[in-house]
Amino acid sequence: MAGPRVRLVVTADDFGYCPRRDEGIVEAFLAGAVTSVSLLVNGAAAESAADLARRHKIPTGLHANLSEGRPVGPARLGDSSLLSPEGFFLGKMGFREAVATGGVALPQVREELEAQLIRFRELLGGDPTHVDGHQHVHVLPGGRMPSWA
Repeated sequence: MAGPRVRLVVTADDFGYCPRRDEGIVEAFLAGAVTSVSLLVNGAAAESAADLARRHKIPTGLHANLSEGRPVGPARLGDSSLLSPEGFFLGKMGFREAVATGGVALPQVREELEAQLIRFRELLGGDPTHVDGHQHVHVLPGGRMPSWA
């Protein structure tokens, strides 16, 4: 009697961070070393990465980001607990500290994550195959993915 089949999924995250990284990820996918990618929709190369994913039929998930770069949601327009005075996310450790001290407004987290999902759909024309978190923000209290994820 044969045992259960096991499928190994190897996901390359930070897709959309920069063109050079994206080239390497696509090479790894085409070589069979990577089976899916997670797209940073606020990354500098998000649009070109989405084009690559469509062209090569790469299964693509959302790499939810609350720690690096600029937001795509309402926070980008003004004052937000998610941002530094310069308008950038607080960084990995800054976000963790803000969560730990209660300095993050959870409705703003939800708004940003929903905006990232909308942006993902705009870029790829459909839902993500999966959702994970940039710099593990999804495992922090308050960083849990909403029910739509």
